[in-house]
Amino acid sequence: MRNGTLLAIIGLLPAAACAGGSAPAPTPNAGTGPTTSFSYRVPTPPTALYHVDDSVVVSVSTAAGDIEVTTTTLLTMNMVFARDVAGVGIYGTVVGFNVASSSPGMGTRSAGAEDVTGPLALVLGRQGHVEVGAMPSLDSAVMDLTPFPAVAFEIFPRLPARPIGRGGTWVDTVTWAVEEETSESATQTVYTYTLMGDTLVEGETLLNIAMQGDITMEMLEGVGDAVVRQTLSGSTTGYVLWDPERNLPKYSASQRTIEGTNQVPGAGTIRMSISGPVRIWAVY
Repeated sequence: MRNGTLLAIIGLLPAAACAGGSAPAPTPNAGTGPTTSFSYRVPTPPTALYHVDDSVVVSVSTAAGDIEVTTTTLLTMNMVFARDVAGVGIYGTVVGFNVASSSPGMGTRSAGAEDVTGPLALVLGRQGHVEVGAMPSLDSAVMDLTPFPAVAFEIFPRLPARPIGRGGTWVDTVTWAVEEETSESATQTVYTYTLMGDTLVEGETLLNIAMQGDITMEMLEGVGDAVVRQTLSGSTTGYVLWDPERNLPKYSASQRTIEGTNQVPGAGTIRMSISGPVRIWAVY
């Protein structure tokens, strides 16, 4: 996150990945019975490919004019699951990656799989609480385009700690932070989930969970008297389709809308907005 405030905020947004298909729109509910219990467990077989397709537009209003930056990130990760005393251990390797960020005045910057180093290693609690042990990193020249700090928190949603019936809701707060040599950031999302019922996708019966989240983001970048502060807030809405046979999310799709300001020394307040869809799906 050293190549400019505008691009730095893009690096904080939910991760990306795509290959072979897309997340479907859920169909009307067919009912789930009295109650359903959720928990993460080691699936059989203990592997899955997760794909994420993330498109985001960042609009910035300055005294010199408006700037619009479009970023598309495609990521495919092979996930291997194993038992852990705290829940489920996950080891992920990047098998496909491409990110491209462009604007009329700034040209295009991009990164591919050759710029990625290292695995994703985390422990997932039974209800989805994440403890990250390691994450992939990007080459320093394109470090600000990284989606990886958010990956673990976006792929695996939080689950209710009690059995839930159709129409039942639960609320959970997800917070994560990134600290680097000259910057630090924090993102918090308060999610509200509602179990809508069953849905049939390509012959599989999945559980349709509606999702709404309230997002706050803050970032400090720079040193001494040249510190830029970004403060943003907004919402995300969408759904998760849960696979009760594999005890994993099979599909999810959401749309985010975030607005806020950059406080730039010597330049005053710059307004900005962030919007775009995120789609995630698994292939077993």
